[in-house]
Amino acid sequence: MTPLVYACRLSVLSLSLAAAFSSHAAQNSQDSDVEKIEVTGERQAYRGDFTHLQSPEAILELDADLIENTGLTGLTQVLDLSASVSRQNSLGGLWDSFAIRGFFGDENVPSGYLVNGFNAGRGFSGPRDASGIERVEILKGPKAALFGRGEPGGSINLVTKKPTFESSSELELTLGSRKHQRVEADVNTVLADNLAGRFIGFYQQEDSFRDTIETQKQGVTASFLFDQSDRSTWTYELEYAEQEIPFDRGIIAPGGNFDFMPIERFLGEPGDGPTTTMVHGHQLQWLYDLNSVWQLSSAVAFRQTELDSLSSDADMSPSRQKLFYDGQTLTRQHRERAYDTDQYVARFEIAGDIEAGGFKHNIIAGVDYDRFEFDRDYRVARAPKLSTNPTDAQLYALNVHNPVYGLHTPPTPMPVIVRQQNQSATGLYIQDQIALTDSLQIRIGGRFDWLKQTTNDKVRNITLDQSEQHFSPQLGLVYQFTDNFSLYSTYGEGYRLNFGADYQGNGFEPNQTESVELGTKWSLLDNALDITLAYFDSDQTNIIVADIQNLGFETAIGEASSRGIELDIAGQLPADAEIRFSYTYLDAQVEKDALDTGLYVGIKAGDELLNIPEHSASLQLSQHYNVYGNDLSAGLGFQYVDERLGQRGSDFYLPSYVVFNLFAKYEVNKAWTVKAQVHNAFDRTHYTNSYTQMWVQPGEPRKVLLSASYKF
Repeated sequence: MTPLVYACRLSVLSLSLAAAFSSHAAQNSQDSDVEKIEVTGERQAYRGDFTHLQSPEAILELDADLIENTGLTGLTQVLDLSASVSRQNSLGGLWDSFAIRGFFGDENVPSGYLVNGFNAGRGFSGPRDASGIERVEILKGPKAALFGRGEPGGSINLVTKKPTFESSSELELTLGSRKHQRVEADVNTVLADNLAGRFIGFYQQEDSFRDTIETQKQGVTASFLFDQSDRSTWTYELEYAEQEIPFDRGIIAPGGNFDFMPIERFLGEPGDGPTTTMVHGHQLQWLYDLNSVWQLSSAVAFRQTELDSLSSDADMSPSRQKLFYDGQTLTRQHRERAYDTDQYVARFEIAGDIEAGGFKHNIIAGVDYDRFEFDRDYRVARAPKLSTNPTDAQLYALNVHNPVYGLHTPPTPMPVIVRQQNQSATGLYIQDQIALTDSLQIRIGGRFDWLKQTTNDKVRNITLDQSEQHFSPQLGLVYQFTDNFSLYSTYGEGYRLNFGADYQGNGFEPNQTESVELGTKWSLLDNALDITLAYFDSDQTNIIVADIQNLGFETAIGEASSRGIELDIAGQLPADAEIRFSYTYLDAQVEKDALDTGLYVGIKAGDELLNIPEHSASLQLSQHYNVYGNDLSAGLGFQYVDERLGQRGSDFYLPSYVVFNLFAKYEVNKAWTVKAQVHNAFDRTHYTNSYTQMWVQPGEPRKVLLSASYKF
């Protein structure tokens, strides 16, 4: 840990403690002098200011109340509430990895996400904790015309909790199954007439249903809101978190036999110790109202992440894997990872309305800069081939039916990838949504990016410089038939730079996506209930696959398609009920024959995409009651995931599953609240994702959580 990072960590912890002890004093001394202003919303960068019915795109929002009431503490679990999002290979649980509408990016790095509209969620920070998140926005379809580079199926935007000019504090303690312990604090304090601060921290530790596995994570966020004037507002946010996460590839299911071994069995090596991750980030944003309809927004951000890991997991090669022959002796490989990233982001944007040519124009225009530096050191030790008659010690073997950990000395990993890779992009973007009539609006826009990538490959001893220019258009149409119903269509493109180089040392062409969408939206029950029904048709090109002509190298020639139907329902029902329902039908497949990069097996046009279900659905339904004059809310939820391909180039499928969750919350009085959640209430055995039949992730069995929170 660098002295700078250590100092930042101590300073934030000190500020949090100081704020907690001073909040009552600040409240008492300032209540009579400060006008309390509750921040209910703000215009977001890149997004504009549109109602649900006016926007020609599908967006699903998951707010903090839903996240907290259901007891979800990780981003991956929150995204399960959207049927449009599918879990992908998370590298043994080390990061968040997901596909949106069937498409995912580079499976060797975490899925990227936005934070407050920033392209600032990249890196190796471990699975994102839900602490400090005000809402999660799932922006479906490629968004390069505004955001620039991003994940091919859409974007995830995390909107963080901001300070308000009302002092408050809350402390919550949660206990649960498998020694789950979590404490979370949220302190909002008024520091001056025009300055407020908010400090959120969490600590969590627990055992796993998996043998020998323990996890621990902790983090803090600090944010400040400075109202410089009636027109000018500054916001600063700091993020710091550390995690200890054992590398766990899950179980093996040879030939699709999911009863081959218990889901609790760990096939790694406890002696490897936990993987450690760290994230340290800053965001500074300035908003300036030029007048009642035009606003300037400028911002800068910096984010640093680190990941260090030793791991022992099953070797997938038939020429090395002894288990394929005797059914019990698992050949393992020993791997070491040291990943460091730095990301720098800057943005300047102007947004507002103007009358021109007899039409009203809602305009967003801006320029941004994004630089991502990735220092990667990846080493592997593999067993000799079985044809050489190696000993079990040479195979670094483990008996899967009677594991004895630490029996063999781990082999020393040798360098496979030692690479410094830097990506930078400068973009100019503009979007104009024009009201042609009271009912008809069109959206036109585009973005031009200047991209640069440099690679210093220390294993192959090559240096690569790559420059690209990329234009991303967007078109949209909205027709609002009534105050409650609209029809829309849209066309968009997306792209992301591919890491690495081909056999000649040249950089790959960027991964590209294009999509057409047709949808309809309703706002019912006095705009309390929003419904979106959409059909989309997307194509992805320049996917990284193995180079058949030059084995051992890769090439960007893969192609895939995804088309489907989505239905999202969110909002208030009569009788104090709330609903969140999401359903997706997907037809996602390979469009061009290729060779897989990981398993070196053939992939045929028409093959399904890995971990992508044809049908998926999620429902969260809750009801409010008045009990002894206080609010009680109770609800249930379920998630259905269809069977899906679990290994490329094979007939290995993960079985479909349904899991049910229960949750309840009771406000004992103005200060005390108690909550209870039961995840996987019927204790259903299920499998969330896999890469091969040798790396299958089992879902968590029944888990009970009890929480008590105190507001002061």
